[in-house]
Amino acid sequence: MNVLDFEKLIRSERTAKHYMLTRCSMVAGFRCPSCSGDRLYEVENGKRRRCPGCGHTFNPFAGRYLNNVKLSANEWLWVVKLFELETSATVIASETGISYPTALKAIDTIRSAIAEPRGSNGGAPCGCQETDRRGRLGALNGNGAPGEAEPIADNTILYHLSLGNDCLILTERSPEYGCLVCRDRRIDVVDHGKGFPRLRVYCSAKGFWPFAKERFVKYHGIPLDKLPDYLEEMSFRWLNRGTPLFDLILERLCHYAPAGTFRKRPRAKQLAH
Repeated sequence: MNVLDFEKLIRSERTAKHYMLTRCSMVAGFRCPSCSGDRLYEVENGKRRRCPGCGHTFNPFAGRYLNNVKLSANEWLWVVKLFELETSATVIASETGISYPTALKAIDTIRSAIAEPRGSNGGAPCGCQETDRRGRLGALNGNGAPGEAEPIADNTILYHLSLGNDCLILTERSPEYGCLVCRDRRIDVVDHGKGFPRLRVYCSAKGFWPFAKERFVKYHGIPLDKLPDYLEEMSFRWLNRGTPLFDLILERLCHYAPAGTFRKRPRAKQLAH
């Protein structure tokens, strides 16, 4: 979305909210967060909706990723636009007038929405060992062929990310493999941990890891429990490079979040770099 079109959306809170409601309706419709009923009617001049089945009254964004952070429609659109432009939480807070913790929470929410698998058959989120169980990941000794790969124990793979037909695999520094097999293709080490000393990186997508690493170094450490979401964000940007991301990001935020998505997680140690 170019600047002129964006300016039209944010000219008032009414136009911003109308646009967000339209996107929500197109992406996932409206349903009651209490009983999942979809026969709803508007109350309070359209500001809220009520379910005749259970009598629950709620705001139209209830249950969606958008509802995780208390922002106005105008503020949400600004956050999405600035996130699209790869702006830091500090700058987002300064430019929109919201607090830094709120800006950080909004960015984490966007990353969670991006990382959530889509599709009728679900799919494996980053870090899942689904591919391992089908025997498609393995380790090679010497110059063996992919068909000669030995199985890898689940606990030796830190994260596994699909990149279209390619793969990214992260392991701890130990054990170290000279070469891995992913989807019957050899993938070699692309980062020996110089920038991220706790990781060993294997990638079959030429250019992805330099693309992601360039952006990771801007952060002052990444919590290990949030690393999958950061990787999914980089995968999202990589696979959609050259494409405007504003509506794609907003579409993810309009989806309903799975139950328990935003439960408070314990603090995790930082991934030093």
